[in-house]
Amino acid sequence: MVFPGFSLLMFLLVAANIAAPPSINLMSEIFLMARILRFDNLIIAVFPLGSFLGAVFSIYIFSYSQHGRGYYISYGYVGSDYREFHTLSLHILPINLLVLNPSLFVSI
Repeated sequence: MVFPGFSLLMFLLVAANIAAPPSINLMSEIFLMARILRFDNLIIAVFPLGSFLGAVFSIYIFSYSQHGRGYYISYGYVGSDYREFHTLSLHILPINLLVLNPSLFVSI
């Protein structure tokens, strides 16, 4: 039951990386597009392609690392503990909470 939990947490991190809501990356990509549009109209044609290719690469890496053939070394893996879940959770929670409730991090 350890590896499905790690797989879920890794999927949440990949989803945040590809700017899925609610993550800070979605907000930053929206601001980035607005800023690039002010700078040059030609670059805005390249930005969606780069964003799409980044999302495809992230999903490919997740799929390659989490699915497929199991290795014998992972069957005897007992080194996982709540420490690893805690570490991944400490990366996921701020990413989402910064967008959902920014008053927790910034005093306005």
